[in-house]
Amino acid sequence: MEKLFIERKSGDNKYLHRDFFVSGDIGITYVGKHYGDEGVKEYLRGYARSFYQPLAASVIKEGFKALQDYFTDIFEKEEMPEVLHTSLSDNALGIKIDKCPAVTFMRKSGHTPSGWYKETTYTVYGELAAMCGLDFEVKYYNEEDGSTEFTFLRRQI
Repeated sequence: MEKLFIERKSGDNKYLHRDFFVSGDIGITYVGKHYGDEGVKEYLRGYARSFYQPLAASVIKEGFKALQDYFTDIFEKEEMPEVLHTSLSDNALGIKIDKCPAVTFMRKSGHTPSGWYKETTYTVYGELAAMCGLDFEVKYYNEEDGSTEFTFLRRQI
């Protein structure tokens, strides 16, 4: 009998990692219950420093456009580009999200995001901003649907 082999690479597959949202929130909950709010923030800062190092290097080299491209790409991959609104200037990148794809998926699958889940916006993007030498401001965050508005700003001297 002849054997057929199929060679596939991760890039051949459609990007969707939605179950990661639930497992990530479960992990954050564990850290929060055992190490408190500061433990969650410390964990997420470490994650951001590791995961976002290449993006931070691009932002430092190319400016806010690299950051805008990152968000646009992520929301296209999450199949929800219509909920993302960006405003780019020389000194800032504003991000407005009508509803978070992660929170939408978690709620749809029956998982209620923990009270610490908002730190994936506040702490992770705050650390990314710090890595890029930028300031970061969150105007609001709605825990029910993950809608949020935040801005990355060039530091004023």
